[in-house]
Amino acid sequence: MTPARPELHARFETLVLPHLGELLAFARRRTHAPEDAEDLVQEACVRAWQGIGELREASSARPWLYRILRSVLGDAHEKAGRRQRLVSFTRLEAAHESLLGGDADALFEEVLRRLDAEAIHAALREVPEDFATPVELHDLVGFKYHEIADILGIPLGTVMSRISRGRRLLAGALVARLRRRPAAARDAHDARE
Repeated sequence: MTPARPELHARFETLVLPHLGELLAFARRRTHAPEDAEDLVQEACVRAWQGIGELREASSARPWLYRILRSVLGDAHEKAGRRQRLVSFTRLEAAHESLLGGDADALFEEVLRRLDAEAIHAALREVPEDFATPVELHDLVGFKYHEIADILGIPLGTVMSRISRGRRLLAGALVARLRRRPAAARDAHDARE
């Protein structure tokens, strides 16, 4: 039996609306224009409204919303005929290896601590979506591996390998971005530390 409309409305307000800010931030990092992100989150909310009666557990609302938004983002990319920028895995991984050497998580976490969020998100846009999304969901948004597997609809082992490879690609992208910065900007940044 489907709950009455006032009950659905109250449930939607309780389970969906508190997450709008983080959903919008996630969508903005996946699109080129803030207006596009807003439209996509609105579409995700429409889909969430349509399915709110089927959501069984309130505790699973956040991953459910990310799954919906991810679907909307995927649909938008297909409809617009956009292709994500192809990044040379070899170039990014080589940059990571040459500057950072190895793939230890501790090293990756140290790099994240030293960089500002804007630099990290800009570098994430250079990493292919299949690897950037698991890294962002785990390292920046805070989802657990099994939650990411559920959100993305992929096996747990795939999540773990994509996070590992995504971190290497992100580190390579960060190194590449630092190398592209003019020397004066690098010197000013280094002087602050």
